[in-house]
Amino acid sequence: MPRSRSGPCVDWGISLRLSELRLSLRFRIIAVLAAVLAAGAIVLGAAAWHSSSLAAQQAYDRLLRGGAVQIAENVYVQGGVVTVDPPVSTIATLADYDLVFYKVVDPRGIVVAGYEDLASDADPVETRAGVVLEDGLYQGQPVRIATLARQIDLPGTNNWATIVVAQTTDARRALARDLTLKALGVIAVMSVLALLAAAYAVTLALKPLTRIEREIAARRPDDLRPIEAEPPLEIRNLVEAIDDFMRRLSERMAIMQRFIADAAHQIRTPLAALDAQVEILIGTPASRRKADTVKRIHERTAELGRLTGQLLDHAMVIHRKDAAATTPIDLNELAKAVLAKAVPLSLPREIDIAFVPAETSPTVDGDAVSLREALSNLIDNALTHGARSRLLVTVGADETQAWIEVADDGDGFSASPAELIQPFVKGTASRGSGLGLAIASEVAIMHEGKLTVARESGTTLVRLVLAR
Repeated sequence: MPRSRSGPCVDWGISLRLSELRLSLRFRIIAVLAAVLAAGAIVLGAAAWHSSSLAAQQAYDRLLRGGAVQIAENVYVQGGVVTVDPPVSTIATLADYDLVFYKVVDPRGIVVAGYEDLASDADPVETRAGVVLEDGLYQGQPVRIATLARQIDLPGTNNWATIVVAQTTDARRALARDLTLKALGVIAVMSVLALLAAAYAVTLALKPLTRIEREIAARRPDDLRPIEAEPPLEIRNLVEAIDDFMRRLSERMAIMQRFIADAAHQIRTPLAALDAQVEILIGTPASRRKADTVKRIHERTAELGRLTGQLLDHAMVIHRKDAAATTPIDLNELAKAVLAKAVPLSLPREIDIAFVPAETSPTVDGDAVSLREALSNLIDNALTHGARSRLLVTVGADETQAWIEVADDGDGFSASPAELIQPFVKGTASRGSGLGLAIASEVAIMHEGKLTVARESGTTLVRLVLAR
């Protein structure tokens, strides 16, 4: 018969469930409580065994001490000889629980009754003051020994007779075990009840998490509102962090959706113009007009290339806004490197380009990639749409902020400064994507700064301000 192939799947499913169980908060809490209760039960069990043994020892010691006293009271002198009349009821009472051995020694050291080989290590001085109890071994069995001395009148002796009573310890251990087992039963029942109560309490405590889970699971992918379910105090900070994350995610998604919509709209225009120019080129014979059409196609292609590049730059800046790691950046070095790279080798007009670094090179913590893109866009914007004969890049700083300023002698902007930093808003009549200043503004905000635009004495000043 062929073997079933469901075995590995079943094993994998069991392993997955066990893995989920180990990661369960409920399982972890109950496991910790179970471990604590088990440790407590062990400690309480040891304490119960000690207390039971002590109680059994004390109970049987009272019987043994009483038996030794009663035997001593029945020791007397008759005809010049020490005699003992053992109390049968006392010995019978002791014998009901264990084996009993006794011995009576007269003041001369002669055993007058009992087992001659029954020995006691008790100090004779202490036995004259009262019953002395000790553990010993008799006939291969552990015994508890009570030793007592009684003063009698026997001429020619020290007048002290010694009474030794021994009892095996089986009944003591049995009583200690019985008491311990009963205590362990109570401890076990209480531990189980405590564990069940803890499991129930944990289930009740985790119900708000279940409500939060259901609320989130029931939402649409674009529903990033704050969680409405009231969280317990212990997880309120977690829920607030989730709400804050969803708020930032919602803002990022709104920015990206608006960016995609604007980008799609902006790209359609140069693509449609390029398509029209290509159709004209196809239907036009070789002539002067054909050369003009090729020139316009080249212009449209360059415009589309710039637009695509700036769209990608804008997307990159938005992406790096919260993800990029900051590093110390020397603004003098950054501005010098970007200016050298951003200025083309040949320009359509003569422009005097100058760079004025700060006296003390300012350093800011920021994202070097984003700052290079922002400054590159400002310089390109000034060269393409502003400067007629002069471009000046200046680096400055004070105690709280640093800045890089791009100044040109162009005609300025037709739009207001607030409109200029909005994507796809063109500040001049010339062609452009309207993204250069928007990218620079995004980067400034990313670095806790701002982008300012001003017009002074025929000069347009665009300043990228950064917090130090």
